[in-house]
Amino acid sequence: MNDDNNVKDELQQKGIKNTRAKSTLLHILKNNKAPMDVNTLHQECQKTISVNLVTVYRTLQQFHEKKIVQEFLDKDSVTQYEYINQNSRAHPHFQCEKCNAVFCLGELSFDDALYFANMANKHKVQTINITLNGICEACQNQ
Repeated sequence: MNDDNNVKDELQQKGIKNTRAKSTLLHILKNNKAPMDVNTLHQECQKTISVNLVTVYRTLQQFHEKKIVQEFLDKDSVTQYEYINQNSRAHPHFQCEKCNAVFCLGELSFDDALYFANMANKHKVQTINITLNGICEACQNQ
């Protein structure tokens, strides 16, 4: 129940009306350790409530605008969504070329993030997205 209250509080703090679909989606995002695409998020929501895909898209867009989630394109140009933990820093991702799994890697240090931001010269950097591609450990062992 405490997690439900945290979800409701976070939606309220961001000025988002609490609905079953929004609270379910935010709960899924907060409790998942890896980024997810919209279809996977939709399937996870469907396990709990009946929600259409358009609602999931609209909710994710609203979450992105309110800086609750970040989005990035994977190697196949599929948008991945990930909850933004307010206590964490930017981190790269790894995507397996064999099974397509996406993994979060360790956080970038301040110096690492500053290095990438400085590469933009006079452009204003808002986010840093780094994705490494290769073969994950599980696929290597098959």
